[in-house]
Parts: sequence; structure tokens; C-alpha cells
Amino acid sequence: MNVVGGTYFESCAFPAWAGLFGSGARAAMAVSALSPGTRLSTYAYAESAGDLRATMAAFEVETDIVAIGERLEFEYWHPLRKSWVPEAGRRYADLAVTGDVVLGFGMLEGTARLTAGRAVYDPRSADPASSFVRSGSRATEQLAYVVQDADLVRLGPLPDPRDAATGVMAREGATLVVSRHAFGGATVYRGDAPGIPVPAYAARRWFRIGAGDVFCAAFAHYWGERGFDAVGAADLASRCVAWFNDGARLPLPPPDELEGMEAVPGRPASGCRVYLSGPRRTMAQRWLFDEAAAYLDALGFRTETAFADDGPRSPTRAHWPPRPRVPHSALLALGDVADLGTNLHVGYAQANGMPVVLLAETASGGDLTMFSGSGCEVTHDLATALYRTCMACLR
Repeated sequence: MNVVGGTYFESCAFPAWAGLFGSGARAAMAVSALSPGTRLSTYAYAESAGDLRATMAAFEVETDIVAIGERLEFEYWHPLRKSWVPEAGRRYADLAVTGDVVLGFGMLEGTARLTAGRAVYDPRSADPASSFVRSGSRATEQLAYVVQDADLVRLGPLPDPRDAATGVMAREGATLVVSRHAFGGATVYRGDAPGIPVPAYAARRWFRIGAGDVFCAAFAHYWGERGFDAVGAADLASRCVAWFNDGARLPLPPPDELEGMEAVPGRPASGCRVYLSGPRRTMAQRWLFDEAAAYLDALGFRTETAFADDGPRSPTRAHWPPRPRVPHSALLALGDVADLGTNLHVGYAQANGMPVVLLAETASGGDLTMFSGSGCEVTHDLATALYRTCMACLR
């Protein structure tokens, strides 16, 4: 397979992590074991080009590198929030790549001009300048356009996802559109037929940085190289994302190692409800609380606070729904395991059959005995806590 995409430095504060990846490098690593002879075409900071070649050689990936003078880095507070997105100071000459199967990504530094039998293209944005056709690219057999849900509607621009996908297919000459969901899974659109849903799959952890790159790489391999139908290829790509999320593992395993994975039962709906509990006495505590609520809302879950919003917090000020065990609901307890009010809510929820997920970033050992011993699910980073809470609601 030929992979064309950027190579960038990436770093995350919580959990602490850093590396030289980017869409192109990560995708090439992902399929290296599945597709021997994979070739990466990319731009890379001149001072890191040697490191990139050595890394790709370890994965047995061949490289065509255009060295540039800018060091571009994506920074994340946590796997769901970018704190810094770089901008390239200049645009470099196009990367022209020809092959039977080509996977291309939109890039900061320049344009990929692809000529392929089967092409898989992820523009990485809804910017018209990232268009496959406008780049001068062409697919002589079939083109699959892979986008995020939010970008699909902006690419339309039509409110109905199916209509938006149909518009993309007509404008770009694509055979099909695969729309990736934020929570995981996807919808496959072909022609003007209704979209076919592909489930997300469960993982123990939720390291989302680069999940889209992995999805595209797996889909390109199974659909483009192996000839799987689009829905079957997207299903395997969804499984690969879950496998990757559980610790940023690369390269991807063969299909038989992905069997038996737990499919997420459905997608978030208005009936899914998350109750948030945690101290909010300091700015940092309030930021964490609001951050969790914002991302749960974005994933499609209704959120409610387990404490009244005004006045001092005490057991008598806690409020819950009339029926303590609301179907498709869970409690997310944030932060300090020594907080009396939070502990009260954990016990109340468990006593009434509601699943509980605890975010304990710093607590360990004996501090967590009471929680883990009572069936509370303990997590240590925000992204995983949000994901596991969503999973608890959907089960």
C-alpha cells in the first residue's frame, strides 16, 4: 500500500505521552504487518527525518521524505482536546504518488496528488482546498471518502447526513462515503441508499489520538487491498480502532485476533443519562467538571449534576431523579476520593443498581480499595473515564 500524509510531533499532557507520528506515519505503521512493502510519502522536519527513516525501517516501511525547515507539533491537554494546532509557514511542492491502492490524507505543508486504482482519501477537514478532485487526484477504479461526522455535514452542506454524503460523492466522483462517529463506529453511504451503520467496539482504555488514522489505514487495507465489501472493511476498521485505543498499540493485528470483541450496543440517544459528581471548590475542579460535561454532551449523552448548583454541598442537598435507577444511566465520579459528598453519591448509586465510574488521577493502592472492592470501575485518565461511563450507559 502507498500511504501519503503528514508527519508531525504530537504530545499529550494527561496522560503524559509524546512521539513523532502524524496521519501518514501512524497509518503506515498501522498496516505495516498486514501489508508488507508499505511505502510512506511525507513531509518531515529536516532534523527529525533521520529518526523517521529509522522508525519506519523498524516497521519495514519504505519512505519518500521531503525535508522541510519547520517543526510542526500538535499538543493535547487530553486525548479529546487539542491545546495547540500548528500552522505551516509555507506550502511546499505537491507529493505526487501513483499506485494500485493509495491512502491519502490532507496535510498542512502541501497537497497530495494521487493516481490510484483504488483510493481512500481523508481530507482531515471540511476546507474546500482539501478536495480530492481539486488536488488533481484521480481514482481509475473506485474512491472511498472517509470523513468525521461533523465534517460530513459541513462538506454537504446539507443537514441530512445521507444528502451530504450524496453531495460529496457527486462532487468528488467517490464510489462511497464512510462517516466516522466520535464515539466509534461509522456509517457507510453508497449512492442515495440509506447509510449502513457499523458498530463501535469496546476497549479498556480510550486513547483517541490518531484513531482516525488507524481507521483509514485498516479500511484502505481491507477494502482497497483485500477486496472486502465496504461494510465488512469498515467493521474491521472499527475493531482495529478499539484495539489501538487500548494503549496506542501498533502495528495492527490480523483479523483473527479481533474476533470476539464486544460491540457497543447502539449509539448514544436522548435517553442516555450521566450524573456527574465531584468537588467544585477550586477553579481546577470546576474546569474538570465542566470539561467532562461538555464532552459527554458532544458524544450525545444527557448530563445532570448530582449536586444542587447553589449553596453548600451536603447530603441533604444532593438531588436524584424520582427513580434512582434510570435506564441507560450511570454516575461519573470525578477527582478526589476523599470528598465526602462524592463518596455519598457513589454509595447511593451503587445501592440503587446504577453503574459507577470513578476518575482517580492520582489516588492509588489503599485509597481505592473501597471503590474497586464494591464494583465501582476505577479509571485514571479523563478520556477513558468518559468512554467507560458511556459504555456503562449503553449496556
